[in-house]
Amino acid sequence: MIYRVLARKTPYEPKTRSGRPCVVDISSDRRIQRMASCQKMSVREITRAFRLKISKNTVHRRIIESGYMIHAKMARRLPLSKLHISNRLQWARIHVSYGDKWMAVLFSDEK
Repeated sequence: MIYRVLARKTPYEPKTRSGRPCVVDISSDRRIQRMASCQKMSVREITRAFRLKISKNTVHRRIIESGYMIHAKMARRLPLSKLHISNRLQWARIHVSYGDKWMAVLFSDEK
């Protein structure tokens, strides 16, 4: 394979990419990633800050394709404090010996 390329009389040129060209170049890609990682900005805010005619989906796709940023939902509530944890443990220790009375208790998932 390499011999055929070197033996050609015409110089080797890579084929042009097929498909639609990218709207965002490499430097803009890095700027999007920097804004998303350093500042707590939403995708919509990053799109507005760019002042380019790109969609929020393009910005979101660039962040995901970067590979080092992970999408995670924010916690809906604050984590338990040490006081709350100790109160829960104390309640559980008191009610461990509740026995068959637990059959009369109704548990639900409602908040």
